[in-house]
Amino acid sequence: MWLVGVLAAAQLGKFAALATVIRTDLSLSLVGAGWLVSLIETGGASLGLVAGLLIGRWGSRRALIGGLSLLTVAGLAEGFSATALPLFVCRVIESAGYLAIVIAAPSLIATIARPRDQAAALTLWSTFVPVGFAIGMGLSGVGLLIANWMTILLVWGLVAAMVLAGCLRTTLPEIRTRGSFALPGRPAWLLSMGFGFYTLIFVGLIALLPVYLNERTGLTPTLAATVTGIASATTLVGAVVAAAVMRREAVWGRWLAMTLGLLVPAGLCGLVFGGGAPLAVIGIVFVLFAISGIPSSLIFARLPHMAGRDGQPPAIAAANGVLTQFGAGGSLIGPPVLAFIVDHWGWPALATAALAGLCACLVMTIWAEKVAHSNRERAQG
Repeated sequence: MWLVGVLAAAQLGKFAALATVIRTDLSLSLVGAGWLVSLIETGGASLGLVAGLLIGRWGSRRALIGGLSLLTVAGLAEGFSATALPLFVCRVIESAGYLAIVIAAPSLIATIARPRDQAAALTLWSTFVPVGFAIGMGLSGVGLLIANWMTILLVWGLVAAMVLAGCLRTTLPEIRTRGSFALPGRPAWLLSMGFGFYTLIFVGLIALLPVYLNERTGLTPTLAATVTGIASATTLVGAVVAAAVMRREAVWGRWLAMTLGLLVPAGLCGLVFGGGAPLAVIGIVFVLFAISGIPSSLIFARLPHMAGRDGQPPAIAAANGVLTQFGAGGSLIGPPVLAFIVDHWGWPALATAALAGLCACLVMTIWAEKVAHSNRERAQG
């Protein structure tokens, strides 16, 4: 299940690695290239909740297979797209497949996993975006050494086809909603809003980092993409820390980890975009993204506790839809918004943007936990 999510997220990373080359070949602006990277999030940003409700009724296994089918068709078509318009159309199709996968998979995980393993399983799931992004970016960056960007996109389509074939042979339970639609509670909405601010900043940073490393530190496009891919993968370190915090079940530890996981990266952005020696900048980037893996993992692990209706599968599917909608919205607008900031105020302005966005994430997370705590007290008393 996790590997399917990694493949879906790789579709985001592949364009981040190829953006510089595609931008040159197709004469795209920096903002246009940013939209090409983030357009896969359009489905989630506009239809996350609706998709969560429908997938709950249609069945999570069917949605997973359908999503992989769309990724395959769009990926293969991208390999034959020589102009900008077909690429943008294919990205919209990929967005529908991505949306189906990222809602169906965690709903299956939350239902199948034993209660004591649920937090750890969802913490692992939370890493699918950085790991998939890193793999997509890293492999695509290396691929530029031996092939053009159209060939690389075609190969990704073939990989999706192979994963689809494997899933068709795998037995998975069909989980669907019985009765009326179940909406998540207010805490899930607040937590999801915070996640939207998180993805806006970090997806935007990941998308623009190869351009920054290429223009300001002199790294080649291939090396810049590889460095960014490796940095994205370091969020696994943060996921391990988050899993350890959740196992201890200490509320103060969770809050400390969440606060440091958001504010320390915001401060490190000032060092990254303030200039410096290339090796120093790269080292700081690795630390920044390693720490950034903590809050996203905690958010995914806490979501079932805020889904409403005692965390039953229908509510979890809808909560995953809301989380996807806000997360995808942040991912969609993050690259072009941060590119706009760079175009108008320069690279150092990204440090201020990061601080504002991550502080907003922290505020929404605190609010969600307080509302959830109040709801539990009312239910018990």
